[in-house]
Amino acid sequence: MRGGSGLRARALMDAGGLRSGRGRATISRLLRTGLAFISLAIVATAFAGTAGAGSEVAQGRRLYRDGIGTDGAPVHAVSQGDVPMRGAQAACVNCHRPSGLGSSEGGYYVPPVSGPLLFAPRKLDRRRLFPDFFHQIQPRRFKTRLHQPHMRPAYTLSTLATVLEEGVDPAGQRLARIMPHYRLSKADVAALYAYLRTLSAHVDPGVNQQEIRFATVFSDNVPAPERAAMLSVLRMYVHFHNLRLHEDRSRHRFSPYNRSEFVPIERAWKLTVWELKGPARTWRAQLEAQYRKHPVFALVGGKVDGSWAGPSRFCDENRIPCLFPDTELPAWPPPKDGYTVYFDAGLPLEARAIARFIASKSGAAAGSDVVQLTAADEYGRVPAAVFRHAMADHAGPGGLREFTFHSRATLERRLREVARDPKAVLVIWPGRDVRPTLAALAAVDPRVRRIFLPARAIPAVGKPVEPALARRMRFAEPYELNPSSHVKSFETRAWMRTRGLDLSHPRIMFEEYYAMSLLEAALFEISNDFYRDYLLERVEDESQKDLNPGIYPALALGPGERFASKGVYIVALTGRGEPRLVAKSGWITP
Repeated sequence: MRGGSGLRARALMDAGGLRSGRGRATISRLLRTGLAFISLAIVATAFAGTAGAGSEVAQGRRLYRDGIGTDGAPVHAVSQGDVPMRGAQAACVNCHRPSGLGSSEGGYYVPPVSGPLLFAPRKLDRRRLFPDFFHQIQPRRFKTRLHQPHMRPAYTLSTLATVLEEGVDPAGQRLARIMPHYRLSKADVAALYAYLRTLSAHVDPGVNQQEIRFATVFSDNVPAPERAAMLSVLRMYVHFHNLRLHEDRSRHRFSPYNRSEFVPIERAWKLTVWELKGPARTWRAQLEAQYRKHPVFALVGGKVDGSWAGPSRFCDENRIPCLFPDTELPAWPPPKDGYTVYFDAGLPLEARAIARFIASKSGAAAGSDVVQLTAADEYGRVPAAVFRHAMADHAGPGGLREFTFHSRATLERRLREVARDPKAVLVIWPGRDVRPTLAALAAVDPRVRRIFLPARAIPAVGKPVEPALARRMRFAEPYELNPSSHVKSFETRAWMRTRGLDLSHPRIMFEEYYAMSLLEAALFEISNDFYRDYLLERVEDESQKDLNPGIYPALALGPGERFASKGVYIVALTGRGEPRLVAKSGWITP
């Protein structure tokens, strides 16, 4: 023992302190103190090392994703020989993506930099390169790069520094000029090295060698017919995927150089329904309990009566992709790098589009008094707040009168007040139940210039509303006005009819079909790389192909985008009997 306690014990022994029980007890206590001190020192050193490593990984992640160095300042780089880059512009994630599994950028092939691939000798993996070879239209230099894969040894800390600063890989080969040359400190390189070793290094939960597990989420107050219609499509798609996979596996090597090469890495699908009961404040705990019981790779579809903000936070914190829930109230404002992908922004999108239309010349609101009437629930408050800010952006602060109503009687009283102004423009957010609002409008029949309502009010407009009142109404419509004109809609209907599905709710059933077909396309593209970030990246890529069955004018996601449809029409109802929608604006993308 070399510590001070040991020297002290030896001095006591030399002084004859062992001759008494008191002396032996003192020495025993001192020895225990010394051993405890050493043990604490060892633990502290180990913890410091772990904390340091964790801190280094966190710093590397910040450099990779945000372009911020270990000193907290933006990193600097030069691309193409003379294009300066700084901070977020120079972040590795822009080209190599959150998964680190690469992409294509401006006709350039961007190779993976994930830990298992970067820190191992490069191998030619045909299955991983298959989508790049055959599923993209790329210039000749891109194809040439793929056919010349540039074998190299594994990267080390030293060679990583070289490639970052000079653009030369471990085999001495110079990379494409699009690869930035960075000015990094040794601490920056070490931090990035530590983070890259962890990047896509372990398969995410919800996947094993036999199956991929998914879940869909419903709250218990979703109408039973809607839930049944959505589940019928989800379950049928899973059934036919598994049936096709079983048939493929039963024909050994049926096509050695094409699809059969991918069959061994495909998985069966398993879908679990997570049902949320009770008030929304309890949903988070229920989701966590379901996830502990049934870990899943992704959520798909689903619907809750209310905001999706709770499920969205759950998915973000657990890094679980959530694909296309049916909701009018997404998490708003949308979180940065969120894991939920929506069809559109729902009521917030409609609010922004209506504000833009009113402020435009075609909205004809010049000199008009704009009045916003808001139901006192989240279906009213959320779009009302978005509309307020959007109007301030377009027309400046002021000029907007606002009232909140809690009942039909309150709304009727406000409608009578504003009905005296024939130039007034009303924007009404009816809340969860639109019928009392429409009944109040029919009872008062306010003689105002225009009445704007959300899309959710369109199905309820019927006999109670007189034609003269209906003609003054305008609605935000996020869907395709004539979905039957899309070729893919015929294909989708045929898929459902040949499988015996009753098209009781065409829109939501078409949405579920799109979500599942996009999921299937993305999973085929990820090969054997079952990482959730990579799934989202492939969903973004595959969404740009012709999968839209006609429910929206356009569906596509750019890198990092989380709303596939970006706009709405402002429409009116025309015709007698069965009214039809007529566009009063172009496609508005606020």
